[in-house]
Amino acid sequence: MGVDVEALRDVRVTELAGAALTAAEQQVVLGTPEPRRARAFLRCWTRKEAVLKAVGIGITTSLTTLETSAAEPGPVVVTTDIASSGPVQWRVSDVSVPQGWVAFLALLATADEAVTVQAA
Repeated sequence: MGVDVEALRDVRVTELAGAALTAAEQQVVLGTPEPRRARAFLRCWTRKEAVLKAVGIGITTSLTTLETSAAEPGPVVVTTDIASSGPVQWRVSDVSVPQGWVAFLALLATADEAVTVQAA
């Protein structure tokens, strides 16, 4: 399981898109009008971080190889091919957080258990 939470903030989306987003994500994010563009970027970023934390590696790989289905509201299935065992699918779901934040939870797609996330 992996969780990531980010504060909504101004982000240099145009500068970061090439290094952080797949071509499909770039199309969706860069096509999103301001002021919602930063939120669209942070949704992709946070989904990626949740998956990479679930895998146990954090941001140590190219983010442009991890497709998060930017146009989909969620939950989405994200496939990683980072582990030595081959492709693994993760179910990435929105986490309810206060306004001004974005958060996602990544669980193995085959997981049956329900998970409750609450602020401390």
